Amino acid sequence: MSQPDWRTGNNATVSTRRRHALAGVLGLAAALPAISRGASSNAAPAARAISGSAASQGRIDVHAHYIPDQYRAALEAAGHGKPSGMPAIPMWSADRHVAMMDHLDIATAMLSISAPGLHFGDDAAARRLARYCNDEGARAVREHPGRFGLFAALPLPDVTGSLDELRHAFDTLHADGVVMESNYHGIYLGDARFEPVFAELNRRKATVFIHPTDPYCACCQGQDAASLPPLGYPYPMIEFIFDTTRAVFNLILSGTLEKFPDIRIIVPHAGAAIPVLGARVAAIGSLLKLGHNKMRVDDAIRSLYFDLAGVPEPVALGALLQVADPARILYGSDYPFTPEPVAAELAAVLDRSQHIPPALQRAFMRDNALALFPRLSRT
Repeated sequence: MSQPDWRTGNNATVSTRRRHALAGVLGLAAALPAISRGASSNAAPAARAISGSAASQGRIDVHAHYIPDQYRAALEAAGHGKPSGMPAIPMWSADRHVAMMDHLDIATAMLSISAPGLHFGDDAAARRLARYCNDEGARAVREHPGRFGLFAALPLPDVTGSLDELRHAFDTLHADGVVMESNYHGIYLGDARFEPVFAELNRRKATVFIHPTDPYCACCQGQDAASLPPLGYPYPMIEFIFDTTRAVFNLILSGTLEKFPDIRIIVPHAGAAIPVLGARVAAIGSLLKLGHNKMRVDDAIRSLYFDLAGVPEPVALGALLQVADPARILYGSDYPFTPEPVAAELAAVLDRSQHIPPALQRAFMRDNALALFPRLSRT
């Protein structure tokens, strides 16, 4: 099947595809209240429809989360019982996660800690919590051979503690990479204060999975920092996209990507707003001679990896494919923050996407991740 070109004026095909994809997404939205109340009886039929898809040897999920017990307790104690304004901390166990993976034809999931991270104001407590979370993640990897990988968490903005945890994560736990939040108490990735951490990651040729977190701006928050923003929507709905975008452009414009070229960076949610804003950032940056980057912005974007978690259809995936290297696009479910029935339907949408040529379906779902994490091909 030929892939319609967004730039050739094939508007009838594009409009029809958008309507169909949007109808599916709106159907999911209508179902979310029932799903959030635990309508798990619908999970298996939706998921079973996925099996036998193009990813016949199993998807590799680079955007998957875990919530060990003491981390859940720490979130609640720090006032994050409704993390980032979402209704609740979802239930999680390794066994439950593996069952979901079996339903969705996922071979391996790379576990990471999600927003709001694990530094709640006390360096020593954050170091202990990072160690606990990473050890628990490594235990899940050991106890379910071949099913999990681990992106270790760091107690940033504590740089010294993070360097210690990096050594433990890579040398003792053999982590597959690290997860970094888009900002840590207002210090964004690309800030010079984090250079020692990026230097060590570069030395190890590490993979960094970026995950958005709550934006650090007064205009996005109510009077109480733990409450929802003034408009009453949870951060993942809108602000996560822009916080990721801010972090990635800061990595590019600060020259961090060029200074540490051996770090492989995964950007979530189909690149957030980066595909749309890349040309604008490049043009204004060049006009005003902004930034410390010598690499062209479009070349920097093409050097990044991107996952397809969230709602990449009907629009975001088309934009991403115009700027990204197709060998660097990866599958992501965002489970358990995306409930299983929703993750199943979103995976089905990707399986039938007209944006993904048949020759690239397996690459996006599995093979690109195998190239990034070759150990998975040996398990």
